Amino acid sequence: MDTRRMRMRREGWVETTGRTAAFAGILGVALVAALGAVGGCQKADPAAPLKERAAAYWGLKQSKAWPEVYDKYVDPEAKKSLSREAFLKRRFLAFDILSYEISDVKQEGEDKGAVAVTNEVNFPLKTPEGELTFIKKRVTTTDQWVRRDGVWYVVMTE
Repeated sequence: MDTRRMRMRREGWVETTGRTAAFAGILGVALVAALGAVGGCQKADPAAPLKERAAAYWGLKQSKAWPEVYDKYVDPEAKKSLSREAFLKRRFLAFDILSYEISDVKQEGEDKGAVAVTNEVNFPLKTPEGELTFIKKRVTTTDQWVRRDGVWYVVMTE
C-alpha cells in the first residue's frame, strides 16, 4: 500500500510533506470550528416570520395594493365587521408612502406582536385657497399583529 500523501495541483498530483499535511489538517479543523461557531450557535429569530410578513404588508401598502392587503393581511376576526368595500373605500385617498423601514418587532407570547415602522409619507393638505398640496413627513407607526392558525395578520383599529 502506498502511504505517501498526495494533493492536487495545477500540474497534477504532487507529493506533500508531513508539515504541509499537518498544516492542512489544522486549517481544516479551525475552519470547521469557526463555521460551527458562526452558524451552529446562533438561535433563529423567533420574530422573523412576523417581520417578514410585516415587510410584505408594508410593501403592498406602499404600492397601494389595497385589495391584496385586505384579502391576505387583515385579521379574519376584523373582517366580520369590516367589509372589503368599506376597507377599500377608506383607502381611496390614502396618503403616499414614500419609504418605510421596520424599526422594531416585538412578539408578545405566541400569538401577539407589535411592529413599529418608520415611514416617510406625503400627507395631502388643502390650502385656504382650496388647492391640494402635500407635506412630506417622517412618522413612526406601530401595528398590532395577531397569529391565527400559524399566520400573522394585522389588527385593524377602525
